[in-house]
Amino acid sequence: MTNAELTISANYIRALASLPDATDRIALFLSGLLPSQSKSNEQPKPRDVSALLFFSPKEIDKMPKHFKTLFKTNKIHAHIRKKPEGVYEIRCQINYHCIQASSKNLATAKEKFIEKLHSVDLSIKPEKARKEYFVNYMKEWLATSKKPFVKEATYKDYVHTFSVYIAPHFKGKKLTEIKHFELQSFLTTFSDSGRNRTAQKIYQLLSAVFEYAVTDELITVSPMKKVKLTHYEQEHGIPFTRAEEKKFIGDFLANPTIYNQAFVLILYTGIRRAELASLTIENGWIRLISAKQRKNCKEKAREMPVSPMLQRILPLIKIDKFADIAPALLTKHFKKICPKHHLHDLRHTFITRAQECGIRREIVSLWAGHKADSSITTLVYTHLDQNKEVQIEEMKKFDYQL
Repeated sequence: MTNAELTISANYIRALASLPDATDRIALFLSGLLPSQSKSNEQPKPRDVSALLFFSPKEIDKMPKHFKTLFKTNKIHAHIRKKPEGVYEIRCQINYHCIQASSKNLATAKEKFIEKLHSVDLSIKPEKARKEYFVNYMKEWLATSKKPFVKEATYKDYVHTFSVYIAPHFKGKKLTEIKHFELQSFLTTFSDSGRNRTAQKIYQLLSAVFEYAVTDELITVSPMKKVKLTHYEQEHGIPFTRAEEKKFIGDFLANPTIYNQAFVLILYTGIRRAELASLTIENGWIRLISAKQRKNCKEKAREMPVSPMLQRILPLIKIDKFADIAPALLTKHFKKICPKHHLHDLRHTFITRAQECGIRREIVSLWAGHKADSSITTLVYTHLDQNKEVQIEEMKKFDYQL
């Protein structure tokens, strides 16, 4: 296998590992990489699973010239499916030409598939390609090209943007009918109404799906290529003033609801809302799982000492109740009590106060879960992460009068 194929294989196996039938899928995928062997005494499992399939250099050499290039450069992939009765089915869709072959022997199925390639004329587009509706295509693209590789929350956000904004506008439109001017006008309506963040989300999804359609050879050029977004200044977090913080804590002491408990905990730890559910406190240390990590990557734990400001109100906070609170509800309730602020402003307030208290910037970044920049090397991060005494001494500075 080439280095590119090894990388694709590693990423693909990581993606499969999160699926319910991961064992069967990975086993099938690996069987396509290994030489075929007779297993007459082995009974097939009563499962129907599918996986990617790579061809060996010798097998690719038997393909027509055009297909050789596509398979060698990994621009297209075939999928292998093992049916409950033990039949291997190989499928590949190129420019809406559906190519498939099957056999109870994997090597034979591969030979039949390669033979089928010789009878395909890619210059002739099937009728189905001309009738492909954009909404159906994008729905399939989200499910197959995004869902296995992103976090559940990220995927839900993609689906929300698609369902609420994109699908209603392009309903009934064929993929080939959508042009640059329509896309530019569509996005401009969001920018003109001040919904720049929404426009950016839509722009990113549409750019990606049309590029995918180009790869699928359904269109020759992406109509998003020349589409532009209106420039806007992105809003940055605004930390609480001391007066706002004093009132905020006073309101909490007067009414320590579960939401207010969560808010003051975020205020005096700087954690992200998605990290709240994993938070625990033991022996004066806060421990949690970082929210900023990619799907299928190892969970990254983070910890920090309890500050004097938090310690004073900690008896009023019930940590074990936070796991049941959805992050979206936190944002909704916070807006009710602080309409001029965003929930993320609590995190900015913690970072600002820590700097005002004279705590070293690299330690604040470590507690906040920021990546090391050019002035804070990974070596420094590792040293500080392991040196708890330094962190405890620095956190003692987080003590001030309101």
